[in-house]
Amino acid sequence: MTGENLLFLPGLVVGLTVHECAHAWAAWKLGDGLARANGRLSLNPFRHLSFWGTLAILILPFGWAKPVPVNLYNFRHPKRDFLLTSLAGPAANLALAAICVGLMHLMLHPCRHGALAQPAMMLANILLSLTAIINVMLAVLNLLPIPPLDGSKIWPCLIPGMKPSGSKRFNQLGMIVLAVLLFTHSGGVVIGPVLDLAMSAIPTDDSVLVSRFERDGAKHLGNKDYAAADEDFTQALALCAKQPGNLCSRSQARLALGRSEEALADIDHAIDCSPKPEFYEQKANCLQALGRDEEAAEARGTVHQLNNRLSTQPASTAK
Repeated sequence: MTGENLLFLPGLVVGLTVHECAHAWAAWKLGDGLARANGRLSLNPFRHLSFWGTLAILILPFGWAKPVPVNLYNFRHPKRDFLLTSLAGPAANLALAAICVGLMHLMLHPCRHGALAQPAMMLANILLSLTAIINVMLAVLNLLPIPPLDGSKIWPCLIPGMKPSGSKRFNQLGMIVLAVLLFTHSGGVVIGPVLDLAMSAIPTDDSVLVSRFERDGAKHLGNKDYAAADEDFTQALALCAKQPGNLCSRSQARLALGRSEEALADIDHAIDCSPKPEFYEQKANCLQALGRDEEAAEARGTVHQLNNRLSTQPASTAK
């Protein structure tokens, strides 16, 4: 299993489990207790995952679960209740996707919670976004009128004269058609627009924006577009103030723009966060630009002291 598949795994397993449990719950509430009697009214994924479907999950970023057994004759209104039971799975996936997006809105500012909490919140945002995307895909995919997907049961309930049931032969044929659609990406015609809509609803957290501003700022700094670099690093620091590297980069841009006092203030803040030799070198440049040569010499002396200290540390402890 690749690292990418591993990130998809939690959302896919949760999505399949919630999907099948929703079918079982809806059938039970509408009068058919067969799924409940078979232990399918559960959020335990092991009660829903099939052998081949689980194997596919471990190899591909896709898989399937065991279908929930339904007895139409237990429903008070067979066609209507079978329709509602079939719709329950995709509806649960959409509800789960909405919950994930809601939780992401509560964690839009990981940079405000300190260096220790930030990595965990960033990982949580990634997993939540992938779970939301996967569940939207599951909902849309299951609405396709291809056996054994829910759509093959939903549409017959809406069309007069059709029976809401399918043979095993049609299910096998449908699996072949579905596999062709997935591996040739032909289903993207239907899923693509819905997926784009889902992506637009997923919020972008601060860490993603900070990385984007850092990348653009470094590019502008390398191209000597110092005004643009100053703006990029200013926006990054507005989202996450305690970033010594960004403070140093903005200091370089401002020094090149002739704003030496502001450049010195930035590098002083960077040193307060992390007293690195390269930061003291930048401080010496700022002081020299301000005509404070003695202080610049002191700063360069500190650079030599820090470099000597690092060079004499054992390899196991030097960072």
